Amino acid sequence: MTKIMIVEDEQDIREMIDLYLQKEGFETFTAENGADFLQKIDTFQPDLVTLDVMMPGLTTGEILEKLKQKSISPKIILLTVCRYAEEEQKELFNRGNIVDYITKPFDLDYLLERINRQVICKQNLQPTHDLKAYQRIPS
Repeated sequence: MTKIMIVEDEQDIREMIDLYLQKEGFETFTAENGADFLQKIDTFQPDLVTLDVMMPGLTTGEILEKLKQKSISPKIILLTVCRYAEEEQKELFNRGNIVDYITKPFDLDYLLERINRQVICKQNLQPTHDLKAYQRIPS
């Protein structure tokens, strides 16, 4: 069973994603900020992380650096309110374990589609970056 850590400071979004992914058969664990995530990751050891970019406390860069120091490397899907240009996307994917990003607001089915894509890519050991895929606007 794929284990997913949901890192989101907004409780309603965190709980909505958590319930939806559990319903879809994933084992989930939640964290309300970067520090909480880094504290829980040693115990839960997720295969995939959905990480909100705009949270109080640690920045995304600080979180990625601390993961690197811990030698922990789950795939990370960023949840962000901003859209990135193609060059920014390339730079983003060269940092840490970031394999995808989704702009808010997003549709839960679209999130599931992106998560399933990473699960399949992990099983097939194929590259996961498809920059054109990020242009979709959820309905």
